[in-house]
Amino acid sequence: VDSLVIVAIVIGSVLLFFGLKSRAVALLLAFVNLGFVTYLHPFFRYIWLEGGDWKYDEVSMPSPHVALSNDISQADLVYDPAQIYDLHRYYFFLGLSTSGALLLLSQYGPGEIAVQKTEVLLPVIRARD
Repeated sequence: VDSLVIVAIVIGSVLLFFGLKSRAVALLLAFVNLGFVTYLHPFFRYIWLEGGDWKYDEVSMPSPHVALSNDISQADLVYDPAQIYDLHRYYFFLGLSTSGALLLLSQYGPGEIAVQKTEVLLPVIRARD
């Protein structure tokens, strides 16, 4: 699933770069990116309030991937669940802002340097009398 989504994002990004069907592709990419970011970083599922204290789901919350030097082992590392939660929240809102930028592109269009300058997202249909 991840590789298929990444391939779709790359193809959509190339179409956006050249300005081909940029409004429709930006709208589609915004929704795909929103779903992908919600799938990868569902920070709202990792925390809850219990008895006045915040509890973290340390079992299902994935820990970050880090590169370590040779003298430190993975077993020596201790992660604070609050920091891992903050990372997931940061990455979620980073992806959300990217989706927002894509929605702005689908609303206002690519501009003058695009290949298809006069693309419309939905055609205008006039009523007949």
